[in-house]
Amino acid sequence: MQTMRASISSTSYVRLDRDGMREKMKLDHKKGVFPVLVGNEGMMERFLLPTRLTKHPFIAQLLEMSAQEYGLEQEGLLKIPYDASCFEKMLKLISKK
Repeated sequence: MQTMRASISSTSYVRLDRDGMREKMKLDHKKGVFPVLVGNEGMMERFLLPTRLTKHPFIAQLLEMSAQEYGLEQEGLLKIPYDASCFEKMLKLISKK
């Protein structure tokens, strides 16, 4: 499976906001992937990461770095503090296995 950087399809879901009001949102990705932001605060790129790769040691280490840098209760997209071009190259390598 190839790592994706673009939107693939839209799925609707209902989300409860902090005040308990319902807010209809759109997901711009398919099942089995989740969006992440990779890079430094000023320059972050959005990737769709296949959920099956979360068990890979490289991705697990990056998720740990993310938790240390931003905490476990991040709001919005998951942020990973890593060079985006290196992340993309590594994803291509581990996705081929």
